Amino acid sequence: RLAWRNVWRNRRRSLINVAAMGFGLAAIMFGQSLIISLQVQLIEKATGSITGHVRIQRGDVDESKFPEKFMADPEPGARLLDKDPRVSIWGRRIQITGLVSAPSASLGALICAVEPEKERILTDMSTYIKEGKYLEADGKGIVMGRKIAGRLDVRLGEKVVLMAQAADGSMGAEAFRVIGLHQTGSESFDGQIVWVPLKAMQEMLARPGQANQLAARLTDINQADAVARDLDAALGPGNVRAISWKSIDREIISIQAFQNAILSIVLVIVFAIVALGILNTQLMSLFERVREFGVLMAIGARPSWIVLLILAESLLLGLVGALFGAALGTVLIGYFGRYGLHLPLGEALSYFLPFPSVIYMHPSWRLHAFACASVFVITLLASLPPALRAGRLKPAEALRHV
Repeated sequence: RLAWRNVWRNRRRSLINVAAMGFGLAAIMFGQSLIISLQVQLIEKATGSITGHVRIQRGDVDESKFPEKFMADPEPGARLLDKDPRVSIWGRRIQITGLVSAPSASLGALICAVEPEKERILTDMSTYIKEGKYLEADGKGIVMGRKIAGRLDVRLGEKVVLMAQAADGSMGAEAFRVIGLHQTGSESFDGQIVWVPLKAMQEMLARPGQANQLAARLTDINQADAVARDLDAALGPGNVRAISWKSIDREIISIQAFQNAILSIVLVIVFAIVALGILNTQLMSLFERVREFGVLMAIGARPSWIVLLILAESLLLGLVGALFGAALGTVLIGYFGRYGLHLPLGEALSYFLPFPSVIYMHPSWRLHAFACASVFVITLLASLPPALRAGRLKPAEALRHV
């Protein structure tokens, strides 16, 4: 009770400290949620646009993101994916660089041949169609971005010719009719990639039943590493292996590490500000109450009791500040989780992949709990120097203090 009364003896100073701790903790929670939400959306977009959660492909490719080497027999991997309950959907793919030719122009492009019905679930590219329709399993339709269509000067219903190296080393060529145009906002997707049915591409390349990757979407992306390890072990020795999205989108892992390092630096700065505020408050309180502590010691209070009293005052300040900060941070995260936070990230990442400019924030309770606990620990550590100094006061000298 005495510690609580002492905390509010100087209301203005206490409220300033509570506000500093509360706003600091709320800022930390907001930053944690923002970084984690950004990372989650970045991973979802990368894996949901083209990568997938787990892939089975050749292990001797030059670039795991776009493997151009074909698997001689993809069926063993297909059977493993069919039997794994952690796999939600999987599909065969062919990704190969080739030439898209129209009457007025020709362009190099990444040709993605997919199983349309599976690809609708495996990725979200079908949701970006702005004109026409998405691919059909049968037929020879092609879907491309508006940018590459504009460069080729082609429109819906017109034909283009795809050319790529066939199985025998010759140049395979086939005419496809433009049935859909998509607009993702990404330069790479809208200006460099075209999509065709897998069956038509297998016929064009003289590779019946073949693919250069099996892409899978899992029920839980957090199991990607474990699923990839299990599939890789089941595949056994050979040049076919299973890899998770982390081995494909390595740049995302680097971005995560960079963002986490920035967040750690911000945490240290905020915690330092909170610690200095508590230290300043307790030192001012100590100088104002030297005579008071002298009286308490003169009537029998032990130095350890004085130390505990000051620590209790600091912990009460920390508790009130942490509750205020947690409440404020939760309100902010809830608001931006519902309405979203508009940031120009879509433009910054638009070259690499489709990415929205709105971040919907989600709480990360484990990190938030760590931040709250850190406030208590820092409050305690910051109050130790003035508390120990008060415990070393001599009653006679303290009573003479003016």
